[in-house]
Amino acid sequence: MLTVKDEGYHPNRRLKEAAMARGFSLALIDPRKVTAGIDKGRLRIGGLPGGQLPGVILPRQGSQISNASIVVLAHLQVAGIPMVNALASVLTAKNKFATLQVLAANGVRVPDSIFVNSDEAFFRAVETLGGYPMVCKKTSGRKGREVFLAENPISAQEIINAHLDSGGDGLILQRFIPPGNGRRDFRVMVIGGTVAAAMQMTVPEGDFRSNFGLSGSSRPAVLAEAAKETAIQCARATGLGIAGVDLIETDTNGIFAIEANYAPGFKGLEMATGLDIATMIIDFAATFLSRNKSRTG
Repeated sequence: MLTVKDEGYHPNRRLKEAAMARGFSLALIDPRKVTAGIDKGRLRIGGLPGGQLPGVILPRQGSQISNASIVVLAHLQVAGIPMVNALASVLTAKNKFATLQVLAANGVRVPDSIFVNSDEAFFRAVETLGGYPMVCKKTSGRKGREVFLAENPISAQEIINAHLDSGGDGLILQRFIPPGNGRRDFRVMVIGGTVAAAMQMTVPEGDFRSNFGLSGSSRPAVLAEAAKETAIQCARATGLGIAGVDLIETDTNGIFAIEANYAPGFKGLEMATGLDIATMIIDFAATFLSRNKSRTG
């Protein structure tokens, strides 16, 4: 598992427990300690735990994966090591706007969104999207921490000053879907093209974002077939074998896909549903490895 976190981090601990229970060995690979080399035209990899090539890789660094880690991930992939999820899917999912592009191109309904990289483009996009309030997101982020609400031109300028750098990653502006009034926020875990679990997330009092990391509150959800199909479409469009898909459903406007995560946390899902998500992930990785071996030989 490619991760900069240690065994005390909840997903790492749970996945290691699940692997051991299934009789597998799960090594945590810190990409900062791995060397990727080319020696006389041959790929070399150093710094792996035990000096052994893994049978399958689980990339688990999330949206803020660094370019250096991507180099390591690419090196492992071209070395022929199977990955759940593959590099192309990781690169799509790590960027929220790239994810929206792929989803929309594949017929998945997403909120009206505009990517901006200058003050002028920001205010023009606000007008195009129908005015304030306006959701502003960084292209990468976790636990809702890089999502802001511009309620007027003054707060918009504050967001621009703090987070918009023309030489940086830009911002995503989205039409605001206010909490309440029949809005429901879901996190759906899709594993191997099937909905494995779903929870409904709570918007904290005085906030507009729904995220388990912010509220610490969730409950199991029984999804309508349309929501299930949307989540599965998101995973399929992004090529993710394991995906944490965020959906918003409203009584008046139906279902919107918000994002698809390639390394989703699942503490809230396990708490809400009582399901063993960690074992589901390990079982899928083991099946993926077995199928890959069958294809190659």
